[in-house]
Amino acid sequence: GLNSPFADSLGIQERTVKAHVSAIFEKLGVRNRTQASVVLQRLRLQQK
Repeated sequence: GLNSPFADSLGIQERTVKAHVSAIFEKLGVRNRTQASVVLQRLRLQQK
């Protein structure tokens, strides 16, 4: 998955990445990265 490369590049453990990603998903009201991407794209369009 994507968590391991993120963890490696940030110098943190993979479980820390998972915790942060889960918190972001909860705040966005989504269940996966695809849904998060859609929500974030919509938010970017609203800002323009």
